[in-house]
Amino acid sequence: MLKGTKSMNLSYSSIIDGKSVVYMSAQVPETGKSNCTKTIQDQEMYEANKAECRKDMAAFDELLWKLEDQGTVDTAKDTDTEEQGA
Repeated sequence: MLKGTKSMNLSYSSIIDGKSVVYMSAQVPETGKSNCTKTIQDQEMYEANKAECRKDMAAFDELLWKLEDQGTVDTAKDTDTEEQGA
């Protein structure tokens, strides 16, 4: 018997002047109960750009919460369908 769960992985960075300042990742399994990590990769750049970094972190949180609130991760969508006509 094959048993398991599907999950979605998120990997994002807050980029300032072409450099990754904060790395954010999360795993959202079918249950919607996520595991999230945020890592400041450049403390000086973070201190100098807190507002922008925090804006990016808030956007990441919103994305994550939206997925959690869905309750399940829809990984079965067919993204290769073509529109007919035109």
